[in-house]
Amino acid sequence: MKPIRSGHVPKLDERGSTVVFVSLAMAALLSIVALAVDVGMLYTARGEAQRAADAAALGAAAAAFLDAPAPGDEQAARNEAVRIGGENTVQGDSVQIDPDEDVDVDLANARVTVTVRRTAGRGTAVATWFARVFGIGEADVAAVATAEAVLANAAVCVKPFAIPDGFADISWDGDYEAGEGDYYDPPNTGYGSDYRNALRNKIDGEDVYWNNFDPAGTTYVKDFGRPLGIKPGDPSKTIVSSWFFPWDIPQATGAPITGADRYRWNIANCNPNPIIKGEPYQVETGNMEGPTRQGVLDLIDEDPNTTWDLAGDSVAGSLYRPWKASPRVVTIPLFDPSTPVNPGKKPVIFNNLTDFYLEGIYNGDVWGRFLYASGIIFSGAAPGPGGDGSGNQAKVVHLVQ
Repeated sequence: MKPIRSGHVPKLDERGSTVVFVSLAMAALLSIVALAVDVGMLYTARGEAQRAADAAALGAAAAAFLDAPAPGDEQAARNEAVRIGGENTVQGDSVQIDPDEDVDVDLANARVTVTVRRTAGRGTAVATWFARVFGIGEADVAAVATAEAVLANAAVCVKPFAIPDGFADISWDGDYEAGEGDYYDPPNTGYGSDYRNALRNKIDGEDVYWNNFDPAGTTYVKDFGRPLGIKPGDPSKTIVSSWFFPWDIPQATGAPITGADRYRWNIANCNPNPIIKGEPYQVETGNMEGPTRQGVLDLIDEDPNTTWDLAGDSVAGSLYRPWKASPRVVTIPLFDPSTPVNPGKKPVIFNNLTDFYLEGIYNGDVWGRFLYASGIIFSGAAPGPGGDGSGNQAKVVHLVQ
């Protein structure tokens, strides 16, 4: 008897079903990858927009409350925000800031808020790459930043040079001589004051004095852009024997320990130790000619192709946007010229912090362009917009949002 055979059931084509499942999985995976690429691109765009907003807010606040001849210049803030926005990009396109809609100036609180917008409503939304397959062809990107000018009595990244503040030099000889009628009144004769607006730098074609040299005899508003000597190389240009204006910044982590090496390092680098106005600091004796040159040249190499644009009152050719972010924009302290430092390693007390554009070394002298004074600290009541000197206190600009 023949065995009974069961019915034959044909097998499915497993290769075909695998292709279907793999195709579906690949489609889903590619969709996820595509969306991830777009999300990453939008995240990058958001970061670019935030950096642009930060830079525009900082620049606008500085323009309104530090750089302007009259602090509180709302239009200067709007103009600067627009200018800086145009120097930044989001996904390769220049940032367009509307001066009225995107810039809010709070004069009462010395704040400027800038919004960077890439939106469909403005026709500037960021285009997607793959999300358009799902009907999303573009996406809005926005960022907000607020900067304010606040009181400050200290600064970091200060350079190890110090110069005497401006004074009424009745005899025009460059030396402070009370017996000759010279006088020092920080808010009224110091660098950045109105007193100096009409001050010219030539008398009968001769240089008046080293700290106030200008070959063209140009008149400056509140000294902005005025070339000033930061450190002399010639002993005849010092106000105190053996002191060429260097001083000793407290040791920073990672900086060289020895005097000359540390001094050079402090010129070329940012010392993070806060320098406080009104506190005593030790002067560096000797000319320090070699370390000065090496440190200054190292610093210049950080932004080597800059020049001062006299017509535009700005720095041209900087690698940095805005140019005030350049490492060649440095903080230099001032001291009271009526109380000069004695020879030797004696303390010096700073009564102001100022910003300079470091121009270079000429005939052994370090020169810079005065930008503005951070402010003045007084030992007691002093003249000022409020009658008590409060309007002349130090201000710095920082981000608060």
